[in-house]
Order: sequence, then C-alpha cells, then structure tokens
Amino acid sequence: MSYTHITRVQRNELAVLLKAKVKKKDIAQLLNKDRTTIWRERTKKCREDKVYDARVAKRITKNNRIKGIRGLGR
Repeated sequence: MSYTHITRVQRNELAVLLKAKVKKKDIAQLLNKDRTTIWRERTKKCREDKVYDARVAKRITKNNRIKGIRGLGR
C-alpha cells in the first residue's frame, strides 16, 4: 500500500463509519488505508470532546500544511 493523503471524501466516509461504530480495521480496508493511518487521523484530528468531525480534521490539516510551508523558508 503506497502512501497518500486522506481525501476530503475519505474523511467524510471515515466520520460516518466511526459514528456507526465500525471497527477501525474494517474502515481501513474499506478506505484502502493502513489501520494506523485511520487511528492517527481519529486521534490527532478530532474535536475537543474526542469526537471525529471531518470538517475539524480538514481545518487542522490545512493549518498544519500552512505551518509547514512557512517553516520551509527559514
């Protein structure tokens, strides 16, 4: 399995599947991602109440990318 970022559509699917209490292993197979990718996305990009939200995850990803681009100029 090669490395690719999680797309907006996959984030939406992830949010629905997590809400439906589907096992992370099964979600990884459905999205064609490694299970640790699903785990990281779930733990690092969730709301303060520990609930995964695709919109929040997108905002966090966007902010992290902007920080990364700014850091390259140093």
